[in-house]
Amino acid sequence: MSTKLIRRALIASGLFIGTAVAFSPTAFAGTTAGNVVLAGTVASTLDMTATRTTGPGNADQLVLTGDGTTAITVKVADLAITTNNTTGYTLTATEGNLTDGHNDTIAYKLASVNAGDTTTTPNFSGTGALYTDSSTTTAGANPKDLYIKYTPSAIQQAGTYGATIILAVTDKG
Repeated sequence: MSTKLIRRALIASGLFIGTAVAFSPTAFAGTTAGNVVLAGTVASTLDMTATRTTGPGNADQLVLTGDGTTAITVKVADLAITTNNTTGYTLTATEGNLTDGHNDTIAYKLASVNAGDTTTTPNFSGTGALYTDSSTTTAGANPKDLYIKYTPSAIQQAGTYGATIILAVTDKG
């Protein structure tokens, strides 16, 4: 019988202590929630390197004699372009004239194709003095080959002709 009494006493004291803890001020302590806002920035890694082609018939040794009607197409540069923009980039360049410093000119148009693509004929259909290529739509390395097309006159003025093509590349969207 004394074991029963001790058990009842323990149960009663456990109920008393449990009730005291349940209704104590710490049992009804206030609670609150908070937020941690995370943020970060990834900078653009847009980069371009233009390397002109060299050797006979290339950018540094253009053929400037012709019949006045036959256009000459020449690959003039390798463009190494990379971006981390998942929508790609837009390449723009100025079209213009090869000049000899004495007001004699040979007009040229620009076009680009994916680097090493020998199956695509460069599209020189642009108008005006600005060429734009927005065909790249992915991040990563997207190199291009840059071409010019020009038609020297049948009797081209003697002299050394030259021009500088200004290139720009910008991330899309």
